[in-house]
Amino acid sequence: MRIKTCQFNDSYFPIMDGVGMTAHNYAWWLNEKYGKCTMVAPKVKGYNDNVPYNVHRFKSVLMPGMNPYRVGLPLIDVKFKQKLKKVKFDLVHAHCPFISGQLAAKLAQKRNVPLVTTFHTKYRDDFKKVINNDLFIDFLVKLTLDFYNNADLVWVPNNATGQTLREYGYNGSFEVMPNGTDMQVPEKAKLLKYRKKGLDLIDAGTNEFVMLFVGQHRWEKNVKLILDSLKNLKESGESFKMVFVGEGYAAGDMFRLVREYQLHDHVVFLGVITDRRELQNVYAAADLFVFPSVYDNSPLVLQEAAAFDIPSVVVRNSSSAESILDGVNGFLVENDMPSLAGKIRELMQHPGAIKKAGENARKSLYHPWEAIVDDVYQRYVELIKAHQPPVSHQWEDDEE
Repeated sequence: MRIKTCQFNDSYFPIMDGVGMTAHNYAWWLNEKYGKCTMVAPKVKGYNDNVPYNVHRFKSVLMPGMNPYRVGLPLIDVKFKQKLKKVKFDLVHAHCPFISGQLAAKLAQKRNVPLVTTFHTKYRDDFKKVINNDLFIDFLVKLTLDFYNNADLVWVPNNATGQTLREYGYNGSFEVMPNGTDMQVPEKAKLLKYRKKGLDLIDAGTNEFVMLFVGQHRWEKNVKLILDSLKNLKESGESFKMVFVGEGYAAGDMFRLVREYQLHDHVVFLGVITDRRELQNVYAAADLFVFPSVYDNSPLVLQEAAAFDIPSVVVRNSSSAESILDGVNGFLVENDMPSLAGKIRELMQHPGAIKKAGENARKSLYHPWEAIVDDVYQRYVELIKAHQPPVSHQWEDDEE
């Protein structure tokens, strides 16, 4: 059964966050295998789309204090509305509850098609970043819950995210639909080639211990904990290279901390890498993925690292840690500098433990998007069929 679907999200290329990558991979594989899929997202000045599926962009402006995220303005974008009006859908999927999500909900209601939503993010934390009023934050959380309560189907990427949704006050049903990765497990011969290119890019020696963080440069991601731990490692005489990939409002302060901590010989900032082939070189050059975020729910980057046999260090009891078995397919630390620095120092002295955990990470954490979207498609079809009005058997009435 061929289906026409549409993905809606407030972040999309060139912003390379996990939710945007999820929406992209849904659109890519649905369009590749199961019918026409369209993406609806904010317009970014100077960026041209280069994907095999249709993308409809609406006007947007930068979100104050949350660079590079944007606030969409679809209601005043006449050309966008005219284009979208011509596109037919069997189902729409909103990956956020805000501008694009509200647009998806209105479209689903108007066209009488199912609305699927995914709860990806700790929205209360986002509200706290820009609003200093608990009552108003509670009001915004309630509006967010109203959005999910009105959806035909609510997905979460893992059980921990579902628990967060419950803590917000959501009492409806939800299903777990896990995330995947578009990174392919490289052949050993290619891996060596990728590693050499990556080491050249970050100016690291073959035997130098390389750590990696990929993600938005935001304090919520616990990036200061990483820098504080690096300072401790440097002061104890450890030799290492730490690579940061991404962008965000905290980037400038991170640069200043590196200078203050005198880590300039140890830390490399590569900015945003939109070329996935270049990013795979960076992954291949790393020995350890350091991701102590307690903000993320089901980070795709853990799977990306696992594709290259790289284990991750995450904070114990965080949502990111749901699938991590300490010392088996990754490593767990407390949410403090002594624990993180101590774990890194310990692992630097035991490369065999890193190698074993990396191999297990690939076996247990790595899930290609193509397989995930096969499950997505099956669930979409079930929902579309269930949403269709019953066939009217007028002839039965005539016989009576």
